[in-house]
Amino acid sequence: MINTEDFKQPLQRLLAETFGVSESQSGFFLDTGQSGLLAMIATISAEAASAPLRPEHETIAAHCAHVLFLLRLFDQYEQGQQPVPDWEASWATHSVGADAWAQLRADLQTAYTTAIGHVQARSEWPEPAVAAWMMLLAHCSYHVGVIDKLRILAA
Repeated sequence: MINTEDFKQPLQRLLAETFGVSESQSGFFLDTGQSGLLAMIATISAEAASAPLRPEHETIAAHCAHVLFLLRLFDQYEQGQQPVPDWEASWATHSVGADAWAQLRADLQTAYTTAIGHVQARSEWPEPAVAAWMMLLAHCSYHVGVIDKLRILAA
């Protein structure tokens, strides 16, 4: 088992950058600490979030709903539950109206805050927890990159 603070602090910094809520002006893997998901999607309209580049491509809204699914899944695990993930349903959202887009963004903010609360509350980091949180970080970072690419290509 690793020292709690040796893992917790860097994980929190990288998650903050991934979600665009870091106070740092520079980023480890994004342009700035504010280039991540929540900051990025705050500037995207519901119409743009719902527009696929091609009919067979997922939308920005779909990727955001999938990230929300991941964060909620991790919340359940951190609460000691054993959820059965429905990966297909995690991609059910394709288009959103203005109200649904605002709600999805608010839900992502809440889910991120809950996730960080779990990181802060954890007093031990056994290997399965470290691996799971690293997977979450990598998976969410991947979707941030895809969303950014979709945003740029749609402009």
